[in-house]
Amino acid sequence: MLLLSFAFLSFITIIKVVSSPSSGFTFAQSIPKEGNSEIQVIQPEGVDVDPEGNLYVNDIEPNRIIKFSNNGTYILSWGSTGSNDGQFNHPHGNEVDQDGNVYITDQGNTRVQKFTSNGTFITKWGSEGSEDGQFIQPWDVAVDSSDLVYVPDYGNNRIQVFTNNGTFITKWGSEGSADGQLNQPAVITFDPTGFLYITDSGNHRVQTFDKNGTFIAKWGSEGDGDGQFSKPESIAVDHVGHVYVADTTNNKVQMFIPKS
Repeated sequence: MLLLSFAFLSFITIIKVVSSPSSGFTFAQSIPKEGNSEIQVIQPEGVDVDPEGNLYVNDIEPNRIIKFSNNGTYILSWGSTGSNDGQFNHPHGNEVDQDGNVYITDQGNTRVQKFTSNGTFITKWGSEGSEDGQFIQPWDVAVDSSDLVYVPDYGNNRIQVFTNNGTFITKWGSEGSADGQLNQPAVITFDPTGFLYITDSGNHRVQTFDKNGTFIAKWGSEGDGDGQFSKPESIAVDHVGHVYVADTTNNKVQMFIPKS
């Protein structure tokens, strides 16, 4: 089936050269550079876009979230350093759901926080540990079309799944390098058909799963050649199924497309 082809077919590698004039993209603008004002960003980490095109940036040094319009105009910000509701200690990953709610992995506080689009605190869940619903370095967060919330639990080498109010549903993964095992799972995203892609950073590879955690495919090995990785972190899939991987320690982005 065509809908399964993104996950089941082999992949080929293309190194994406961001600065190439033939890339098909033209620079538009940047968010204001480093500074301490509301509209300036000190240390951006996570970023996501809501259904209206507004941009949410995790600014981890001052422990805040900044919201911009799609043309870079400052709208609002929220957060400060601490462990109370709405405060952060290294806000790392973020995700905006189809209703505009914002989920943040508050990594230093080992929890997930949920907010409205204007930064009003809704709920939180998680604490440090290895039990269900606990985390060691929650790295990223993704929300599916059914509003289930997926969190790569980096230090526990697993993926945890929750309802959108933080009720634990299930988990999968264990430490190792076999199919479906994980070593420092970092960033998680969905393709257009609903399959999950995870950067299995410590194993220097990408793995794909269905929403139930069933292993589907993997690719990559440690190295600096095409299709190899060194601690890959961020990953994104576009609307036609092209996969983009930030090959962190190799200082490059790799792009993969399904073979026909």
